[in-house]
Amino acid sequence: MTTQSPPSRYRIEGDQICIDIRLRSAQQLFDGRDPAPFRERDLDANAVDYIYSAAEEIAGPKPLKLVLFLEEPTAVSLSDAEIEAAIRAHFEHERAQVNRRLRQQRRFGHVALAVGLSVLVTLLSLAELARRLPVGHAREILREGLVITGWVAMWRPIEVLLYDWWPIVGRRKCVSRLLGAEVSIRYASDAPAPQRGAAAVPITR
Repeated sequence: MTTQSPPSRYRIEGDQICIDIRLRSAQQLFDGRDPAPFRERDLDANAVDYIYSAAEEIAGPKPLKLVLFLEEPTAVSLSDAEIEAAIRAHFEHERAQVNRRLRQQRRFGHVALAVGLSVLVTLLSLAELARRLPVGHAREILREGLVITGWVAMWRPIEVLLYDWWPIVGRRKCVSRLLGAEVSIRYASDAPAPQRGAAAVPITR
């Protein structure tokens, strides 16, 4: 079995694939509209979108590593450990949200299945009763319409239970992978020269 290699624009340190994020300061990593203290703020939406897209693009079993390159020291008293804790807290919250959405999806699917089956049984029963009507095109049209409508009522429950949960499970796997990633805080002087097409996101506000 062959192992899929990561895209060439991502650096590799040891056995870890790096997702590089270049910032002026750690404050840019947080959502400036959130009034909570820095340690409790949501992460910047652009940074989160980039991290997710990079994690989804990097296939294979190798672990990830989030590397933050800061051009300036933090203007507030934030240690590297606190920045890492804030990042992990964000993804812990995201995992809880994803798990909640998955539970809601399953509950909705079960309810939709019960409703769909009830509608199907009712309409098929009515289709059988329609056989008692006088023979003619109107009877056949009515019977066929009841049967088709009954099976159409099952379309949404089947879609929910068979397909709609796949993206949610994929998101949960991505979040779990990010929670297992090492977080490294570095400064611009330590930043490697960008590779061609390097995947590093500058957050500017």
